Amino acid sequence: MANLLTSSRGTLLLSVILFAFVLLTTFPKYLEILADPSPFNTYSYFFHKVNEPLKAVQIAPDTHGGKIAFRLTVPLLAKVLFAGDFGSGRRIVFLYLIQSFLLIPFFYVLIRLLKRFTNSSTLLYFSIACSSVYLSKAFFWDYDFWFDGFAYFFLLLGMYFRNKTGIFCALQLACWTDERAVIALFSIYLFHLLQENNFSLSGAGQLFNQESFKKPSFIVILAGLTYGLTRILLAYRFDLHTPYGEGSGVALSLIPYQFKHRLIGIFLAFEGLWLLLLSAALIMYNQRRSLLLLLLTGILILHIIVAYSVFDITRSLSYAFPVFIISGIYVSINRTQVHQRIFLITAALCLLMPTQFLIYFPRQIPWTILSYTEIKKIYDSSHENGEGYISGSYKK
Repeated sequence: MANLLTSSRGTLLLSVILFAFVLLTTFPKYLEILADPSPFNTYSYFFHKVNEPLKAVQIAPDTHGGKIAFRLTVPLLAKVLFAGDFGSGRRIVFLYLIQSFLLIPFFYVLIRLLKRFTNSSTLLYFSIACSSVYLSKAFFWDYDFWFDGFAYFFLLLGMYFRNKTGIFCALQLACWTDERAVIALFSIYLFHLLQENNFSLSGAGQLFNQESFKKPSFIVILAGLTYGLTRILLAYRFDLHTPYGEGSGVALSLIPYQFKHRLIGIFLAFEGLWLLLLSAALIMYNQRRSLLLLLLTGILILHIIVAYSVFDITRSLSYAFPVFIISGIYVSINRTQVHQRIFLITAALCLLMPTQFLIYFPRQIPWTILSYTEIKKIYDSSHENGEGYISGSYKK
C-alpha cells in the first residue's frame, strides 16, 4: 500500500478508497431531507440566505439559522447553481453531495501535503486516522446546513498552497463558510512559518520580521485582516450581526458548565490523534523548543475555548485539525526509535473507536452499511411524495 503513494494516480486511488471507507462508515444524514414534505419551509432560513445573502435572516437567535449572517460561501454557491429555483429537496441535497465528494480532493491534498515531510507508511497511517474521526465524517454527517466540510477543505488548501493568491483565496472561502475557520488561521500561519524555516522555530524573531512581508506566511495574516475588515464593513452597511449571549447559545459563560458535564468532548473530537499531539509536545519539550510548544498549546487552548462557548463542541473543535497536522509532521521529522510505531498505534486507536458527535450529549455516528432500514424509509417517503415533494409554491 505504501508503494501506491509514489505516483499521483496511486495517491488519487488511495483518496477514493478512503472516501469509500468514510461513506460506508458514516450515514449521510442529509438524505433525510428527501423525506421532508416541505424542505423550503423547514429550512427557510437557508433559502432566504441564498435569495438575499446580505440581508439578515429573521429567526430565533438560539438556532443555527440565527448565526449564519456572515456565512456566505455556500449560499452564494447555491445562488449560482440554482439561479433562484431551489425549492426541490433533491436540488438542495445536491449541495451536500458536492460537500461529500470534496472529501476525495481533501484526502488527495492531505496526502500530497504530508509527502513533503513524511515517508509513505507514515502518511498512510495518518490519513487512515483522519478518515476515522469526525473531521472526515463531517463531509457526510450534516443535516442542518452546517457545511463544515467545505470549510475544512478550504483550510487544508490554505495549508497546501505555496502560491500567495491560492492561499489568500482558499482562506477567504474558508472564513466566509464559517467564522470558526478564523481561529484556524493561527495554526495555518504557524504551519507556513515552520515550512519556511525547515520546520524549526528557535526564536521569537522568526515569528515576524522585515522579510515576513515577502513570504507566503504573511498572506495568512493578510487573509485574516481582510476578512475582519470586510466583516465590519458588511455589519455596518447591512446591519448584519452574529448573536451572542447564553440565550443564543454563544457565550464564554457557558464554558464552566460545559467543562463540568461535557469534558469528554475534547478527546472525542480527535480520538487517537491526541497521541500524536502529546508525542510532538514531548519531543518539543525535550528539544527545548519552548516557543513552538507554547504557540501550539496556546492555539489549541483557543480552539477549546471557542468550542466550549457553544453547544456543538465536536464540530467546533474539529477546526483545530491543522494543529494535529503540524504535530504529525513534527513527530515524523524528529521521531526516534521509540516513535517508530506511534503512527500505527494512532491509526489503530482511531479505527477501533466509534466516532462520537457531541452536541448537548455524545451520540454515535451510525454506519451507512448498517442503516438499511433508515435508507429504505427515506426512499419510500421520497417516492410517496412524487417528484421529491416539489410543488410550485416551493419555488422562489
